[in-house]
Amino acid sequence: MMANSQAVVVGGGICGLVAALLLKRRFTNVVLIEQAETVGGLFCSVKDNSGAAYDMGSHIPNATGIEELDKILFSDADSGSWNKISRLRSGNFFGGSWDLNSPFPDATKLPKETYLSGCGELINCTELPDTDLIYDYCVDSLGVVFTESIVLPILEKLYGKDAPLKELTMAAGLFGFTRILALPADVTANLKQLPAFDAKLGYQRESDFQKRKVQDNLGEVTYYYPTKGEGIGYWVTQLQQQVEQAGVEIITSERVTQIVHHNNKVTNLMLANTERVLKCDFLFWSAPPFIALRAMGLTPSRGQVTLRTALIFHLNFDRPLLDRNSHYLWVWDPDSAIFRLTLYPNLIGRSTHHHISAEILCGPDEVSSFTEAEIIKQLKEMGIVDPEAKLVSGHTQVINNTFPVPTTEFQAVNQLNYETLTNCVDNVVVSGRFSGKCWRQAEVLIEAYESIMRVADAS
Repeated sequence: MMANSQAVVVGGGICGLVAALLLKRRFTNVVLIEQAETVGGLFCSVKDNSGAAYDMGSHIPNATGIEELDKILFSDADSGSWNKISRLRSGNFFGGSWDLNSPFPDATKLPKETYLSGCGELINCTELPDTDLIYDYCVDSLGVVFTESIVLPILEKLYGKDAPLKELTMAAGLFGFTRILALPADVTANLKQLPAFDAKLGYQRESDFQKRKVQDNLGEVTYYYPTKGEGIGYWVTQLQQQVEQAGVEIITSERVTQIVHHNNKVTNLMLANTERVLKCDFLFWSAPPFIALRAMGLTPSRGQVTLRTALIFHLNFDRPLLDRNSHYLWVWDPDSAIFRLTLYPNLIGRSTHHHISAEILCGPDEVSSFTEAEIIKQLKEMGIVDPEAKLVSGHTQVINNTFPVPTTEFQAVNQLNYETLTNCVDNVVVSGRFSGKCWRQAEVLIEAYESIMRVADAS
């Protein structure tokens, strides 16, 4: 531990909370700054008037394999407060029907001529694509037919029909639909031994997937979901309690207005509301880099950024959901605006509620075009909700500016701002999500852990 040293964490999401705990073991004092009224970021839950809890997205954390990190993340893992899930079950709705064994869209559901033409292209794409554009990547991997008939409609659903779909980076494939099902199971299992086919085909049999895990010496991944009926917000509460007990000072409803730096080191931060000045020997920045650059008196790179609105219908019914196994589901069918469903009773393992969340990504001006009644109708037609079920309670969330459209311009601007910040000062770590290095929660946490170990311990 560095004597009389102080680290500051900006951003109180899951990554910021974990970073604060890791830093408190290495610095005398740690202060966490969060602009919102509460910590947790997107890992928050809401309750309806019947007490059913819902999340702001399908947030199902998993162990990282790093002992120090996992002890922080799941400190009460053996207390019965978590449902431990060894196999996360997901499926997808595409071509008017469900495949509850795979999250990948099935090309065999396309019209026969389209399917056969697409297979001809797919078989002839034998090299791994070398491009950061998702459209070009899929054309080089899947072929034009499958890209135009499967991938483009999904991109439109997620990012809008007016988005420059051919200028989206591979970050647009975050949800995994660049893999598809297309060929018989035996053929797929054999072809997936080749890198180019492994990257574009999904397994159709669980047994084949398990064999591959053994072949690649991949360990089992344990997922966790709270059993207390508080949703994933329980996780935030547990982490916040650890942070407070460790002696970290948490300041909410506050932001950094000035960052003082000298000789490539951040030395002080000034807070906007209280004008309090914080000494800073090490800064963990879990917010967009351009905000830090402004606070440093530098001019950040600018560009056109489009942010999508998350519209989430939280619904609780008087009858059990018809799908008793899936934890979450993808809706890739272009006839529905829904892109993801979260089935809470299956996640919790036991529940007094029959509740589900249906998520839509849209423009802020499109919110009013979607109604609760239409979403319920779709869920019943899809066979997820009992046709005779009645809505007991619910809650609709509109979360603006939640998801950036990952254009090449957005990526370039973000990367330039990250490089400018990290080249300007060397006692700063930027969270992986905001550095563009990674996006998925476990990867972000691992990257933060490794960065703190590398930089803070060398200070």
